[in-house]
Amino acid sequence: MSIMDLSPLAWVLDELKKSLDSSSKATKRFVREAEAAKGSDLAALDASQLRIARQQLHQAVGALEMVGLSAPALIVRAMEAAVQKFVQFPAQCTPEAANKMELAGFALTGYLEEVLTGKPASAVSLFPQYRDIQGLVGANRVHPADLWAFEWRWIEPELASTTQALAYDDASRNVLDRCTLKLVRTGDKQSAQTLSDMCLGFAETETEGEPRAFWKTAAGFFEALAKGLLKVDVYAKRAILRILLQYASLAKGNPHASDRLAQDLLFLCTQALPRQAGDAPVLSAVRASYGLARFQPVDYEAIQFGRFAPALITQARKRISSAKETWSLVAEGDLTRLKTLSDQVSLVTDSLVKLHPPSEPLARALSSVIEATVSSGRAPGPELSLEVATAVLYLETAFDDLDPDDPQLAARAARLAKRLENARAGAPAQAPEPWMEELYRRVNDKQTMATVVGELRLSLGVLEKSLDNFFRAPQDKKLLAEVPGQLAQMRGVLAVLGLDEAALAVMHMRELVDQMIATDVNEQQARAAGTFDRLGNNLGALSFLIDMLNYQPALAKKQFVYDAQKGELTAGRDTEGG
Repeated sequence: MSIMDLSPLAWVLDELKKSLDSSSKATKRFVREAEAAKGSDLAALDASQLRIARQQLHQAVGALEMVGLSAPALIVRAMEAAVQKFVQFPAQCTPEAANKMELAGFALTGYLEEVLTGKPASAVSLFPQYRDIQGLVGANRVHPADLWAFEWRWIEPELASTTQALAYDDASRNVLDRCTLKLVRTGDKQSAQTLSDMCLGFAETETEGEPRAFWKTAAGFFEALAKGLLKVDVYAKRAILRILLQYASLAKGNPHASDRLAQDLLFLCTQALPRQAGDAPVLSAVRASYGLARFQPVDYEAIQFGRFAPALITQARKRISSAKETWSLVAEGDLTRLKTLSDQVSLVTDSLVKLHPPSEPLARALSSVIEATVSSGRAPGPELSLEVATAVLYLETAFDDLDPDDPQLAARAARLAKRLENARAGAPAQAPEPWMEELYRRVNDKQTMATVVGELRLSLGVLEKSLDNFFRAPQDKKLLAEVPGQLAQMRGVLAVLGLDEAALAVMHMRELVDQMIATDVNEQQARAAGTFDRLGNNLGALSFLIDMLNYQPALAKKQFVYDAQKGELTAGRDTEGG
């Protein structure tokens, strides 16, 4: 998605969380009331809360579409339809249905949080939850490609014409039926190759662009199956059977092929990655023609988001933060905190094992160290103190952006557990490992950036107020008295942060302000020359940049560009968001 959408997304995400939470609570409340009313008239239940929840979800759909997130909007629209169905048919609002709605909300917010932090997340990863919700609605079509962001148009893949034209006749239909049946039933690769060759033959027969492009795309799809690059799952099987129906339509002289089927085939081609173009030439040609290399394969059956309730993650973070603070006090000699420390670390290890079972060795080692410290009744030595502090800092960082599938989590947890055991046994202090030093640096940078962003936001607020007052009364130059100093201070901070483009924009703003202070301001001329507009636009861009520094500092440094001709700071290049 565009960088310009990231700042609105931060706001949209907050509002979406509220809507999803409200919808989930309303659904659960309705479930309880429906279960209590079993045996009586369910239609008499008060569904007003569900109607309000449906309206909130409807508004969330619009907000997501506004920032270009069509796939998440599609999921929320399905959730809205599910709630509407609960209103109409209360018996369908079961505990299982409410749970599916809640998990879909968790997954959606988890995905959007990854988009916001610039991770290469794909909306197709939300398919398990999307399928569950569409199941509640009773949708006729549910396909991973529904969540695939691709601007469709017909393109005929470029292939060397070495295949003989193949007519739409009884002989072709018989081979087509036989190979299709064998492929769907057994996944036979030779049948898939035969079908690929036949599709190329049909493409040579066609004179119209759409059917030719369709058959070449279908040939690439079958080649992917023949080479074992694509599994013959339910979606591949449905596509195979729909190709048969498309054959029948084209054989009757229909000059158009199905856009939807072609898009589904293309999506499946994104899932198939040949090692070299020569390994699957037809598939490679299809991928190249449509630019599919920018899409990475996604395991759309695996649950990647929403495995844990956000409340559990939040609870774990709070527990870690409390334990970190208490350990620091104990290490400084405050032994009155030992009992509190023991209870807090017990809660931390409980969260750790629950949310990431492979980290159990670290949980055990941490518990043992704390138990030994409490039993001794003494403050820990400096070596042990540092090792525990490092372990807790690691947990704090890990749970700040938890990815249970990250193989580094278990490996690093095991290393920290070993270091804790060594420190407890009185072994000499070990030097920090490179990844630990990087951890310290990241935490320090994050804390520093949070402080700087807060200061910049305050400075910008003061600056906006001063300029706004001046725009209302351009003849009163006293209103500008403090502005040059405010701009100079802001430019210095931006320069230190390496935000050179923003610093140039602020320098230009100061030049404009200095000119207005030094000369008589003709309001009409200033407005006609765009002076006020440039100042206002730059204030808006700076506000956007400061917001982005809070959640994507590296991206903020790369994406903002100062246009010297216009004298304006703009958010320039695009970034992928999934």
